[in-house]
Amino acid sequence: MRESTEYWEYDGSFLGFMTVVDRSFREKQFPVMILTPETAVESLFFAEWIETNPERGEKIYRRLRQRLRPENFLFIQNGFYATLEGKERYLLDAIEIALQTKDLLENHLGHPSILALRKSIRTMLGENHLLTGFVRFEYVGDVLFSKINPKHYVMPYLCPHFAERYPQEKLMIYDETHELLGIIDRGDIHLMEHTSCPEFAEASNEQAIRQQWKTFLRSVTINERANYVAQRNHLPLRFRSNMTEFKS
Repeated sequence: MRESTEYWEYDGSFLGFMTVVDRSFREKQFPVMILTPETAVESLFFAEWIETNPERGEKIYRRLRQRLRPENFLFIQNGFYATLEGKERYLLDAIEIALQTKDLLENHLGHPSILALRKSIRTMLGENHLLTGFVRFEYVGDVLFSKINPKHYVMPYLCPHFAERYPQEKLMIYDETHELLGIIDRGDIHLMEHTSCPEFAEASNEQAIRQQWKTFLRSVTINERANYVAQRNHLPLRFRSNMTEFKS
């Protein structure tokens, strides 16, 4: 694939990226860099705006699912949601390699793009795994609500976990980092982007429940066996601000 000197910018959505992939392979060229509105602010170069075309984006999405082995398609999808500077350009390299081989992309770690993506994907999936245990819900009316501050775009992975875990409940999870609200209603999942955190009046008994939980934790704690280094290793400080156990 020919390397061009162009800079492209798209809206940051998955369908938007699929539109970029469609254009790149139709024109048989890779841009130097692919920017989003957030990263374009920091760039000194003029970037051509690539308008998201849902029809073409869906078409290239279906085509990639058909042509790539499932593990490689999942690698690319996971790579898109990972937080990694310049990931779109790395993903174009990954797609080109995946179209040329039936081998696993993870067997091509000698390629810098594949190595960078794999490291970021592992970090993202690790963070998601931790959050499945660290998320704390509180009742607000008839809804279970939680707030998180992840480094990665984990909501597409986190919401299905809790939808399966609480199939008869209504849940809302707000991602402060990405301004993303996940709504789970008896297994149905909806993600709302670019939204502020909803405000609720705390349920009348929630404070009492929270205090009882803290009292229980204190009662089972053996001070002589406290190991704060081990605690930080198993429960990093950045997860604690939204956990009931650590709220004042």
